[in-house]
Amino acid sequence: MRIAAMLTFSSQDILGATGVSRSSGDSDFSALLDEKSNPRSFISEEDLEARKTEQEVGRKAEKRAAQADVISQFLDYSEMTFAERIRATWLSDHNLTEEQLAALPDDQRKAIEDEIEEAVKRQLGFEGESGGSSAMVAAEGDHR
Repeated sequence: MRIAAMLTFSSQDILGATGVSRSSGDSDFSALLDEKSNPRSFISEEDLEARKTEQEVGRKAEKRAAQADVISQFLDYSEMTFAERIRATWLSDHNLTEEQLAALPDDQRKAIEDEIEEAVKRQLGFEGESGGSSAMVAAEGDHR
């Protein structure tokens, strides 16, 4: 009989052994029941539909903004001279912006400007000519 008496556990013994108080378990269960019985705690279909509509409107606005940005970039690029395009490409290939280039110390900026000038001359076919400044003026002319 001793063994049978030892194997009989009550739910109080188990809850006490795990360190979980019965009152917190009851309150969690009660809160769960309250949520199930209170329909206001769930999102209504109207609210869900409104959220969905807001998200769709936001996505469409982002898409329009991105398209406008692409169009703006294309128009800016199309208005550049050939030499300006070469310069923009060179800067992009070297992860530089005009602002970053302008912020560099004079000696570094001058070296980069010289490299860009050489790239423009190469691509325009002015490599072997003397008088580089006249070649640059011709290259930077309006080619629209």
